[in-house]
Amino acid sequence: VLNITKRTSAEVQEKLKNAREAELRITTACEEYRAMANRGSLLYFLIAEMNAINVMYQTSLAQFIEVFHLSMINSEKANIPSKRISNIIEFLTFSTFIYITRGLFETHKEVFSLLLALKVQLVANTITIDHFNCFLKGGAALDISFERKKPKAWIPDNVWLNCLELSKRLPFFKELPDQITRNDALWQQWYDQEAPDAIVVPDLNDRLDALHKLLLIRSMRTDRTMIVAQEYIATTLGQKFVDSHPLSVESMHGESNERTPFVCILSMGSDPTDLIMSLAKKKKKDVQSVSMGQGQEVIARKYVNSGTNVGSWVLLQNAHLGLKYLQEIEQTMSKSKEIDPEFRIWITSEPHPNFPIGLLQMSLKFTNEAPVGMKAGMKRSYAWISQDTMDSVPRAEWKPLLWVLCYCHSVVQERRKYGAIGWTVPYEFNQSDLNACCLFLQNHLLDMDSRKAKDVTWSTIRYMISEIQYGGRITDDWDRRQMNTFAEKYFTQASLEPHCTLHPGYDIPTGNEVFVYRNHIESNIPDVDSPEVFGLNMNTDLQFRTSQAEDVFAIILETQPKGGGGGGGKSREDVVTELCIDLLVKLPKDFSGSEVRSSLQRIGNTKPINICFRQEMDVLQVTLNVVRETLKDLQLAVAGTIVMSELLSDALNAMFQAKVPQSWLKNAWFSPSVGAWFQILVNRYDQWDKWLKTGRPKSYWISGFSNGQGFLTAMLQEVTRSKQGWALDDVVMFTEVTKMEDFDVKEAAVDGIFVHGLFLEGCSWSKKDSQLIDSPPKALVAPLPVMYIAGVQKGQRKADYATYECPVYFRFDARKRGMTAAQPNFMFAPELRTVDPPSKWILRGVALLTYPGD
Repeated sequence: VLNITKRTSAEVQEKLKNAREAELRITTACEEYRAMANRGSLLYFLIAEMNAINVMYQTSLAQFIEVFHLSMINSEKANIPSKRISNIIEFLTFSTFIYITRGLFETHKEVFSLLLALKVQLVANTITIDHFNCFLKGGAALDISFERKKPKAWIPDNVWLNCLELSKRLPFFKELPDQITRNDALWQQWYDQEAPDAIVVPDLNDRLDALHKLLLIRSMRTDRTMIVAQEYIATTLGQKFVDSHPLSVESMHGESNERTPFVCILSMGSDPTDLIMSLAKKKKKDVQSVSMGQGQEVIARKYVNSGTNVGSWVLLQNAHLGLKYLQEIEQTMSKSKEIDPEFRIWITSEPHPNFPIGLLQMSLKFTNEAPVGMKAGMKRSYAWISQDTMDSVPRAEWKPLLWVLCYCHSVVQERRKYGAIGWTVPYEFNQSDLNACCLFLQNHLLDMDSRKAKDVTWSTIRYMISEIQYGGRITDDWDRRQMNTFAEKYFTQASLEPHCTLHPGYDIPTGNEVFVYRNHIESNIPDVDSPEVFGLNMNTDLQFRTSQAEDVFAIILETQPKGGGGGGGKSREDVVTELCIDLLVKLPKDFSGSEVRSSLQRIGNTKPINICFRQEMDVLQVTLNVVRETLKDLQLAVAGTIVMSELLSDALNAMFQAKVPQSWLKNAWFSPSVGAWFQILVNRYDQWDKWLKTGRPKSYWISGFSNGQGFLTAMLQEVTRSKQGWALDDVVMFTEVTKMEDFDVKEAAVDGIFVHGLFLEGCSWSKKDSQLIDSPPKALVAPLPVMYIAGVQKGQRKADYATYECPVYFRFDARKRGMTAAQPNFMFAPELRTVDPPSKWILRGVALLTYPGD
């Protein structure tokens, strides 16, 4: 018995030993595959974050798992486990990239690939959260008045703050401010290059890798960020993550089955109908199409029922106009017992928050954005124009006028991409506007032909096109002026002259056949358009690229979880608490009620400007109270002393992202970063406090007024009261730009006021000649010298020189310009001296801002 027990014990021990060894081998093998699981986890949660950008970017876990399984099946095989795992990870990453990005808009494709590269390096501990935050926020949380002074005037304030933040957060850039100070000539030469990313970087070039180069460019030349980001993505993930991958609806069809809907997310000008129809023709399938809208559900239901039975295809266009029926489609696709294997349903829809999420999560999504640029716009227009259209009017003016109309249509459409300097309001000019103008021109020329009229009535054409057809969409008076200027530029007798050129490289072709014009578009119009084609200056392109980069930063910040760590391993709450303590120390004290009353009595509390001064102090005091209360309550809420309300939670998230809390913006001014906003707060307080103690300023910082229009009206009232026999209704504003800066003003103006703090956008100012001039390269805004503003009687306001009526914009909200009720940023419109035609500055989008850009 003892021998049996002994043998059994030995066998058990041997089996246990083998089991431990097997467990170790299994665990080791499993651990080898952990990298693959980590990559899958990273990809899925990145996909989930994209929902915050657009509600249509919904991808279910089941869809992702299917992509994951296919990656393991289709990736290259290898005998060595580490090589096999590497192949799977590479295949999974790229296949997921293709699967997701075909359903994203172009801008968001860049965001996805950039986020993917950053997160891959974050998970691998190649970079830290400090690198990530410096890239997204820069020095937005810093207040320049409390930081180290910049060494040279050529360095913009925001660039210097970005460099300081880099030096504080990242050891690699610890010496950056000192290096710029020591070698400022070399750094300035590098900074002024058209493409600084393509040349040697002073002091750092030997040690600079792709990520640190990206951070440096983001900090000093934000306009080049997305170009360098492409290099960083290619270095981190591979060139194929940067290359363009054309949409293939045929390969999508191969991935689908009868229960997989196709959803095309529409953007302006996109239409996938031709792609779908050509695929159906290739597959020899019938397509039943219906455009959704009121009452169209009956027809759609009939087509879907027929399609599921016989295997035909159904195309539901503009499904955002029939969202209720889409819920039926979801039920049909998920619960119907029998659907013909050949059935497919295609849905096109604009993004809509009420689009059924279940339908999105079972569908294959794709976008088909229309090409942009003058060439693409002209190609679209002449694809619509047929030979019958060309032959519809017998007069010689018809064909060149039709070309000019299509050219003007493309110009006003493409100008939108430049933001507020292009159009104050991004109007949705579309094909219907072109159709209506084309029909009017046809009728007008046919009427002229019937009357045997010799000359074209240009005033009628210009009025109908700029004021009626396109002007019917325009809500802003300055935009209307701009549209009228375009009409005056293009619709003139000169457009009918032989070999007329609308812009260098954009001449008007001649011929009677439509293919002549189509060939001319293909072979003669440049692929890339200069901003000057649209009337803007070359700096606008830099402004556009900077704005693009800023939009990407904002989008990425929007996708990030609201919790988590901050810089240096600190939590979000720690970062915000430190910021609250810092801002509270810098926050000015409240105005003293007794001091305000005694000061106003001394300077005259019934004078219009002093009444305005009192109102401005009251407004600022309200803002001071809100800011002080928020900063104190946030610290208490983080400590758990009081409840973290929704208002405080929003403030916490905003300040962590270096943004301004919404509660601070109410009845105040807008600024893109909390550091810049707080600096304006301190500057406003300093102006009112100095006024309170020493009397009226000799020159007013007009940017510091919350009601600039009210202040200027008060000035007109005081001038009117000082003049015998003047009536306020007969007094108008007179403006003149002086050659003084604010520190040069030694005495206050006798009649009227001096103001400073205005910046020209779209051009510059010659102090020597006192006139508008073109901006030097890379100068997005230019400071204007002190302006003299006075009131004169209407008949006396006469200038012996040409002037440009220039709108002045304050900034109450994120939209930079506007004088409508929805965009109340307009203040007044001084007349500025110019030797160039005013139309030049109108098309340049020239305006005065009360802030030095972003």
